[in-house]
Amino acid sequence: MEVYLAPLQGLTDWIFRESFYEHIGRFDKTFAPFIRVQNGEFYHPSQCNDILPEHNTFQKPVPQFLGNDIDSFQRFEELCLKHQYTEVNINMGCPFIKVVSKEMGAGMLAYPDKVADLLEKIFATTNLTVSIKCRLGQEHSEEFKSLIPVFNDFPIEEMIIHPRVARQMYKGEVHYEAFARYASELKHPICYNGDIVSLADVEKIQALSPQVTRIMIGRGILQNPFLLAEIKGQGLSREARINRLRGFHGSLIERCKEKYSGDTNLLRRLVELWEYHAQGFEDGRKIFKQVKKCNTLAKYEEVIFKAINELK
Repeated sequence: MEVYLAPLQGLTDWIFRESFYEHIGRFDKTFAPFIRVQNGEFYHPSQCNDILPEHNTFQKPVPQFLGNDIDSFQRFEELCLKHQYTEVNINMGCPFIKVVSKEMGAGMLAYPDKVADLLEKIFATTNLTVSIKCRLGQEHSEEFKSLIPVFNDFPIEEMIIHPRVARQMYKGEVHYEAFARYASELKHPICYNGDIVSLADVEKIQALSPQVTRIMIGRGILQNPFLLAEIKGQGLSREARINRLRGFHGSLIERCKEKYSGDTNLLRRLVELWEYHAQGFEDGRKIFKQVKKCNTLAKYEEVIFKAINELK
């Protein structure tokens, strides 16, 4: 089973990816959080910094494009080629209303003709390998039926599918049966993404769709960084887990110091991670409350390293 790291904006950035590779393990692929491009211009130019070569010394991620027109994709392509990337991913899954309302991310899925037009223009000229990350639709999973012939017309590297629709955001029913049905109708390699937090979840996907040999994990890795090792069949002792977690968090802190000035900005970035990460600890709720109360880096380090040392 190949395991990918999901692109989570503000969480699985270069700071997280580099620290994870260095101390926890190596994913088969990592994907950088999206770079949004509108009308040929970078919406937040700072997003481009995440794929800089100097920030990705251990493992280069797959850059992700968020946009809906060829001029914007070509601007994105120029950036990727400049930094010697050969593979990119198109985001057709972001469910946030400010993105969907612009007919980007999952907002594209309601318009198969527009998806076809964009892909036709991209594949007519691109020098990059292109994959797609998407949902099953904007309002209903049945919307995906009309997208299958569109996707099957193009040499897409792989389809990464989160089996929810945009209006669900990250909650509610996962459409497992629809995923299995549609996965069998697509011509491309399929990667499953969504709500994988344990080995049992992986086994469920394997039983449902035996042909799927690629999975993408985001929140599950934030909760339990050792889920990757568990899926790969790598046993780790309690002592090894503690040592790796200490190294991982130490690296996160040092890299955050490179990016953020002052304890307040640095802690804001780290506290967001602990909203998920604390769920992997027996006293997670208590630990997260303590983390949120930290107003200095020294206090934060005291709290988290004590929690790690007491890991069950």
